[in-house]
Amino acid sequence: MGQVKAVKERTEGKTWNDAEIFEGLLKSVLSSNTDWSTIERVLPELSSLFDGFNLESYSQLSELDITTRFVPWFEERSAGSQTLQRSLTYLIKTAKILVDWSSKHGSAENYFTSLLDHVQGDPKIAAMKLGLPSSRYKLPAFGIALAAEALRNIGFDLVKPDRHILRAAGSFGLVEFIRWEDRGATKPPNARPSELLETMSNMEKFAESVGECSCLVDNAIWLLCARSGSHLSNEDLKGL
Repeated sequence: MGQVKAVKERTEGKTWNDAEIFEGLLKSVLSSNTDWSTIERVLPELSSLFDGFNLESYSQLSELDITTRFVPWFEERSAGSQTLQRSLTYLIKTAKILVDWSSKHGSAENYFTSLLDHVQGDPKIAAMKLGLPSSRYKLPAFGIALAAEALRNIGFDLVKPDRHILRAAGSFGLVEFIRWEDRGATKPPNARPSELLETMSNMEKFAESVGECSCLVDNAIWLLCARSGSHLSNEDLKGL
């Protein structure tokens, strides 16, 4: 998915322009509530649809644009999801915030690097700040998991605490979730924000113990758990 490469590039000093920032945010939003393979099929066409990932252009769209142009485009390619219209509409609000920030501070990337400076360089805490409603850094369209995905797309190294990582963390015994009574074949725990942070932290330690970046370990677990991967059950994961 290009995230390990992005992490390496940021480590080596790469910076992201506004179009690259928007592309990273967009891919994370599109990954929500759908199989990634459906999005992967349309990736080559996204630049044309989203005006070269022009952040300012997208910020000027309306909800009607999303309803009449963008959602039908994805549906025609069988790449939509139940939350697509809402997510793309909220993304307009995010784009407005970042365009305003870019005009005042020089780049949309500065929104994220300033946040990282504020949280002493910890991308896990940055994901919490971007996703929690009570945070002044909250971006519309992003919960904690999607914020983590967006940060990885633009080169920050962390684990995305989605359903796959959560059930793996619980099955591996790395996190004890309070609300996980129903442990069906692939049922994830109902994690609280503090447990999402604990999952990211413990997976980070796991990655350090095997000498790999968090992003690579996350991608490996995703391949174990996702439908387009091995799709292991919770019992299978526990057996590992």
